[in-house]
Amino acid sequence: MLSLVTGLIAFSSIKNGERNINFNRINYMDSQFKFTSIESVNKLLKQSDSNSSNLLKRNLNLKKIEEEINENEYIDFAEVSMNLAGEIGVKIVEIKPVFRVLNDKYYIDKNGNTMPLSNLYSEQIPLIISSVNSSDYKRLGSLGSYLKNDVFLNEHITGLEIIDNKLFFHVKNFSYVIKMNGFNKYKTRLNNYKAFYKSVKNDSILNDLSSINLNFKSQVIVEKK
Repeated sequence: MLSLVTGLIAFSSIKNGERNINFNRINYMDSQFKFTSIESVNKLLKQSDSNSSNLLKRNLNLKKIEEEINENEYIDFAEVSMNLAGEIGVKIVEIKPVFRVLNDKYYIDKNGNTMPLSNLYSEQIPLIISSVNSSDYKRLGSLGSYLKNDVFLNEHITGLEIIDNKLFFHVKNFSYVIKMNGFNKYKTRLNNYKAFYKSVKNDSILNDLSSINLNFKSQVIVEKK
């Protein structure tokens, strides 16, 4: 009996491995397409060596398919799986940019990598309205990620200028700029600004300011128009 069961399992495994892969029925699971599209990913797969109507299940290299999908410039990572019927399941996670560089027309993501603009979707994130040195990409990625994950700053900060390593933040609904020398201790400085803003947001003083300077330890220095 044991030999019979073992034989049936082995036979079933062999038959399962002989199934053809159906690349025309890809199931995209928990995937949100904004910057790219399902069609572009399908096209990438159809052009690859992994896609063949004669490809057997036992010959499928899931890791290679993931690598081919990740060649799409808008995709952060992909997870590929396959069910018993030989149908492919794919989970796509797109790159999440944190800044958009206006003049040169590209995004910067949280890791400091660049990503081209998309014809399908435009992310509502702070605009960098000055030139950017590639040496600042990593620091901008960290700063932008901090802004995006902060409920207040995510809605409040609309733009950024970098001039001689000085940062000038533009804010929503007001004409003043927030000044900061470099990227050092930006979290502490921005927390000081948040505390200041909370204390005066119900006053009219914010409408009368031209700048808010965060370069003094534990102090917020304002300049009126």
